[in-house]
Amino acid sequence: MTDPHREAVLIRSRDQPGFHDKTSQVLDYVVAADFTFVTFQPASSPRKYRYSAQNVMILRNPTREPIEDRDCVSIRGDPVQGVTEVWRFDGPGQTWWRVFSLTSGREDYRTCRQDEISIVHAAEDATEAYDVLNYWHHVVSHLGQDDPLRPLYKNFRAVPQGSILDLYLRGEALDASAEIGELIFPFSSNLSQREALMKGLTHRISVIDGPPGTGKTQTILNLVANIIRSPGTTVGIVSSNNAAVENVRDKLAREGLGHVVADLGRSDVRRKFFAGQHAENVEVQRQAGRSTVSLPAAGRISDLDKQLQHLQVMARELAMRRQELDAYKLERRHFSQHVDSHELPPLPALTLLKRPSNRILEFLAQTAAVPANESRLKRVFRRFKGRFRYGSTKHIDPDNTDVILRLQAAFYDSKIAELEQQMERAKAQLDQNDCPGLEDELRHLSRQALDASLYQRYSGGRSQGYSDDTYRRDFTNFANDYPVILSTCHSLRRSIPAGFLLDYLIIDEASQVDLLVAGVALSCARNVIVVGDLQQLQHIAAKGASERARPAPAPSYDYGRHSILSSIIERFGTDLPRTMLREHYRCDPAIIDFCNKKFYGGQLVPYTVSDPDNKALIVVRTAKGNHMRQHVGGRTNQREADVIAEEVLQEFCSDTRPEDIGVVTPYRLQVDKVAEALVNTIQADTVHKFQGREKEVIIMSTVLDETKNGRFGVEFVDNPQLVNVAVSRAVKRFILVTNYDMLPASRHLRDLVQFIQYQDPEHGVFDSAVVSVFDLLYKEYSAVLRPLAARLQNTSKFASENIVWTLLLEILAEATYTDLAVAQQVVLRNLLPDLSRLTAQQMAYVRNRATVDFVIYNRITNVPVLAVEVDGFAFHEADPLQRVRDGFKDAICLAHGIPLLRLPTTGSGEEHVIRQKLATAILD
Repeated sequence: MTDPHREAVLIRSRDQPGFHDKTSQVLDYVVAADFTFVTFQPASSPRKYRYSAQNVMILRNPTREPIEDRDCVSIRGDPVQGVTEVWRFDGPGQTWWRVFSLTSGREDYRTCRQDEISIVHAAEDATEAYDVLNYWHHVVSHLGQDDPLRPLYKNFRAVPQGSILDLYLRGEALDASAEIGELIFPFSSNLSQREALMKGLTHRISVIDGPPGTGKTQTILNLVANIIRSPGTTVGIVSSNNAAVENVRDKLAREGLGHVVADLGRSDVRRKFFAGQHAENVEVQRQAGRSTVSLPAAGRISDLDKQLQHLQVMARELAMRRQELDAYKLERRHFSQHVDSHELPPLPALTLLKRPSNRILEFLAQTAAVPANESRLKRVFRRFKGRFRYGSTKHIDPDNTDVILRLQAAFYDSKIAELEQQMERAKAQLDQNDCPGLEDELRHLSRQALDASLYQRYSGGRSQGYSDDTYRRDFTNFANDYPVILSTCHSLRRSIPAGFLLDYLIIDEASQVDLLVAGVALSCARNVIVVGDLQQLQHIAAKGASERARPAPAPSYDYGRHSILSSIIERFGTDLPRTMLREHYRCDPAIIDFCNKKFYGGQLVPYTVSDPDNKALIVVRTAKGNHMRQHVGGRTNQREADVIAEEVLQEFCSDTRPEDIGVVTPYRLQVDKVAEALVNTIQADTVHKFQGREKEVIIMSTVLDETKNGRFGVEFVDNPQLVNVAVSRAVKRFILVTNYDMLPASRHLRDLVQFIQYQDPEHGVFDSAVVSVFDLLYKEYSAVLRPLAARLQNTSKFASENIVWTLLLEILAEATYTDLAVAQQVVLRNLLPDLSRLTAQQMAYVRNRATVDFVIYNRITNVPVLAVEVDGFAFHEADPLQRVRDGFKDAICLAHGIPLLRLPTTGSGEEHVIRQKLATAILD
């Protein structure tokens, strides 16, 4: 009887094409000159057949392949369970493999060709990696029986050696792994996108933070172009949903690159792809048949890239100056209202008023920092020196707040004029260098270079036509023909043969990709580029699965807490190659300014230009009353739906086509309610469904009211990611439709309402007993004041103020207080809308440069939250006159609703007291 561990008998019969393994049926064989005689089982009645020599292969002396318990062996894409041995038989022209396995205690084996087997060797010394993988398996065991992850994880037991999953689970150092040659930019690029490209192509793991409207898809397309330019290199693009990858596919197709893409996602998409191969092959044949291919001049792309980097730095500076100018003009409008309400006398013609803005601030800071006990000699010297810096100032009293307000107004005028001049110079330089022309040339030459590379790839035409049933058997050729594989995270592992590693994996919309499905996708590639935005909607963990599973072996791999984006960021920390795309191209500057300040720390740079005739942000309140209704499975608000249909569309959307209008709401039931009231061409959907889309006008219905049930819904509706997504869908105009009280119990929506009101100082701000903090003025003022005060003052109170300043900065740096900022030595009169509520004594006190040591304010809305005074014993408690002044300040703050915290320098526990007071003030 033939021993299957030592030899293989392969026979080609008339009714079956190719050779087939008959070893298990063979009792004996005899090899003659032209024939082979084979005797088949059973032994009790053997049958003997004669075959031509070319129809029988006898393979001997196999080589044993080392296999460990966690290694994964698959035949024709199907994992083999219980593998005990694997043997390789080298035959004439082809290698055959035999896989032995135990099934129900009985040994069996299967034989296959070289191209039908996949052996994935598990990563070595990967105890930590398998702890995580086992934890994920435990979570999957608690998912629903119909969850698509269950069958995926049934065959997902190994961490493939060399895969990016192995590196991610080990958490090893992310040093630069590759050097790259000349970059190409066929889809245009900017500074942030170029940096992301560099990091993505030189590191095995990298992250691209892609806030709304920052050209995330453009970045992915340029990554794809540079990857497939290298012969034989492959890239997979996946997401949690089909829309994101379809966007990439469509843009490649529009650029004439559809033939490089294999769309292997949903079954219907896959069928469409294989059915459409002929049309794509025609394009391949056309390219392969060209007699010549144009190539850019050597070094020209690199030279253009360098030139454009320099010009793009200038363009970014121009956009930042425009952003700064808009902010100063808006704050100046608020300040003008403030000054007009105080009916100030004019200042005499002063040289100081014509000085640069920083010189005016310097004068204000220096006069504020002068110590009370300054000697006569020092005062004379200071004034003499000041005459050369500021001109004559003998006719003005720097302690008179009328003077201070006039000088502050002069600061704004000077600053705005300076910014306008800087912009004009930057525009002139950019115009001289024809930046758009150079960008067009770089795109054109980059496309030439890409086409030349694809010509080489397809010079022999396509290897063959493929079908859904056969493409995995020749996947190396398939991947060379279709180097860009599109799929969903769930489908990728099933779309490629087991053990095959793509060179690159790009995970789009990564904040919505959970760890379980991401882990499977990461096992399919050598490198990964994770693209997403932590400030947009996150993945929703399967209800109960995380809670019932055992704890994660490390916090960064916790399924319930993390998406793949947040996990990688936490796992690698500051060592992670990470780039934020900063240049913003979608929204009106006022719209993205809210998102920028609120969610992105002011890092975004809008390249859009505001239209003075367009009111970009609007709040519409319903009539008084509570209009929300609670239902099983959600909430609705018929009044808000009626207001949208009958008032908002007519008053604020008459200049916009219905198909360019979107209505979003947190609740599915409200979507149905709104849709009933709208024309069919206006799209209404939940905020979650609108992520990744945009409309000229977005209308948001918040649904909630001030009933008990309404307040219970605040936590869901006031989700910061939800608010960010809703606002940033709007290109030209965002309209918030909310209840009459405007959700005072919310945090993020309340900030949005107050931000919108701040944008329209003449009409949008309700009567208030307090003025918004002049944020830009005091930021610059503080930067000038602090070093001056440190040089001129040497008192215990000043030292105590420094300690409190440092403490406040530390507290406000925490996540709880990221919406807050602090200003120093704020002139009290800057906080008061007018002096009408003051007594004569209080008025005199305020007019004499009364200040507040620190004002903590909401940096989104500039609304004061808490005033802080540092009371030195000698200066306050031991001085009766100062105690009277303190009483004035206390009474004024109380009358105007400004919470005031006094911190005596002889006290203790300041941090605890500040936190308590801040918590109370924020809730109010």
